Amino acid sequence: MSIDRVSISNVGVARAQATQPNDSTRHSSKDRNVTAGSDSVELSSKAKELDRLANAIDESRAERFNEVREALESGTYQVSARDIAQKLIDANEK
Repeated sequence: MSIDRVSISNVGVARAQATQPNDSTRHSSKDRNVTAGSDSVELSSKAKELDRLANAIDESRAERFNEVREALESGTYQVSARDIAQKLIDANEK
C-alpha cells in the first residue's frame, strides 16, 4: 500500500482569514458605554466557606507533599508492602 504525497498549502486558510475581520475591527451591533469598575460580584457565605475549605485542603496537600519529599530525599520514607498489596487488590476488583 502506498500513499501519494499531496501538496498541502495554506492558500484556503489565508483566503478565509483575509475575508474575516480581526479582533481589533470587530464591533458589536450595540455600542455600550461601561465605566471601569462598574461590575461587582458578591459571594454567598456558603461560597466563601467552600473557598476557605478548598484553600485549607490545598495547604494540607502541600504540607503532606513536602513531608513525603523530605522523607524521600533523606531516605527515611517507609513504604508498607501490605498497604500497597491491598490497594492493588482493591484497584483490580473495581
